Amino acid sequence: MPVFKNPIEKCFNKLTRYHYYSFFLIFLSKLPIFWHILSLIFLSPPMDYECAVSKYNSTKNTCPCEYPVWDTSVFIETLQTKFSVVCDSTWLISFSQSILYVGTLIGSLTFGFLADRYGRLSMFSTCCFILAVAGCLVSIMPDVTSFIIMRCLEGFGLGGTIVTAYVLVVEYCGVSHRETVTALFHIPINLSHMTLAGIPFIFQDPRVRIVCIMDNKADLLLCLGISYLLRDCDEFQLAISLPVILFVALNWLVMESPKWLMDNDDINKAVNVMERISNFNKKPYENIRNEIEAYHAEQVNKAHVKITFWKIFKHKKLSLNLICMSIIYFICGMGYYGVSQYIGKMSGDIHTNVAISGALLLPGTIAAIFLLKILNRRTFLIATNFLSGVFMLIVVSFPKSWIWCRVVAACICNCFYFMSFIIVFLYGVELFPTSTRNSVLGFLSFLSRVGQIVAPPINALPEMVSGCIFGIAAILGAVVCYPLPETKNTELPSSLEDTKIISGRRTTQQENLDIQVQ
Repeated sequence: MPVFKNPIEKCFNKLTRYHYYSFFLIFLSKLPIFWHILSLIFLSPPMDYECAVSKYNSTKNTCPCEYPVWDTSVFIETLQTKFSVVCDSTWLISFSQSILYVGTLIGSLTFGFLADRYGRLSMFSTCCFILAVAGCLVSIMPDVTSFIIMRCLEGFGLGGTIVTAYVLVVEYCGVSHRETVTALFHIPINLSHMTLAGIPFIFQDPRVRIVCIMDNKADLLLCLGISYLLRDCDEFQLAISLPVILFVALNWLVMESPKWLMDNDDINKAVNVMERISNFNKKPYENIRNEIEAYHAEQVNKAHVKITFWKIFKHKKLSLNLICMSIIYFICGMGYYGVSQYIGKMSGDIHTNVAISGALLLPGTIAAIFLLKILNRRTFLIATNFLSGVFMLIVVSFPKSWIWCRVVAACICNCFYFMSFIIVFLYGVELFPTSTRNSVLGFLSFLSRVGQIVAPPINALPEMVSGCIFGIAAILGAVVCYPLPETKNTELPSSLEDTKIISGRRTTQQENLDIQVQ
């Protein structure tokens, strides 16, 4: 059992009614937020057309085509039909998704810094407002240029919501529940995917094939999700954007992180938050004001140094931690999204691919809950990275005729990559003090998005080459984990001195081990 110095960590080491209430609302917000990441699949599904005027005998899906007549039997309106995206202009579809990722990248970095300065909760609400408004405006943009610009702003809000929500949740967790809550934080991502595509039911209608997860050639699975119910791209975009505006109200429904308030010397507000939580739980925390004031005074007397993000590089141990985590985040982003695309290219059936890989992610998330309790952070991260690399190298060593063996091995590889994502989210925030925690997570998320952008060009290479790159990169990620200190069962660091104590543990442990060996 850890010994607590921070009174807020001590109070939060046990989950209360307020935790269940606030976590439920924050987790619920992730459903519509993550719909936006997958939205392009249904904003611009494959569309057939016939050319009204063509010099070719066969006019279906031929280029060039100046006057396409679209087949609207499945989807009434899509980006292709709305902006007449056909032939040489089809690149605009994928470009709009890339721009969304660029906006996400900028948003995660920008709001990572702003949340350290102005608070986690206020920035989360601001990001929800930006995402909701930009998402709604996307549906009324008159041309493709304004559509792409607004998609960038949509991504800007999206990136901010991801990093601010997670840090807020983690700072409300005590040591005992941090691993469980971190793993559960990723389950809404899986549920978001399911609710956007839909819940499968057997249904005999060939028109639904395009929006279904899988076709078993005997029965078609009807996807009664948003994408099935709304076949107009503008209505669909509004449907996934309007619910986000509801979560702006979280600024009044939940409370700011008291740990952030205390570490930013706002003691009265921190005490007020803890007292309000106490009233909500109907179990008063005795002497919480005295404990917080005494702890804060002790920190001040020790002259604990609060640093900004850029001052990290003045300290060797913190710089090493940041460099190692940066490499790992980049590899996780490149590997997870890259292997997902790699599987689709292997199988030749994207619906089957989504079904198999998606089915493995939820069990992987649940398994992470138990493994995080059992394994140390560094051990778990080394294992998931190493196994990702091993299974990817197994994939490229199989003959291409062993298609199902290759697909299953690649899906297992992707599951380990996803588990790596879960642990690096937690590990990253435990390595750095409160004053830089959101900034660091924003910066690391930025690098993860860079890895995501790099993945498609790697997949453009021959399968053997791209598979080897993903496999070797994962093993390299396992090696890079080695210099990191262990943070399991430690309080979230409040100052530079706290992080130095955590970083020094590994050195001390190694010295003790050397003495024992001698």
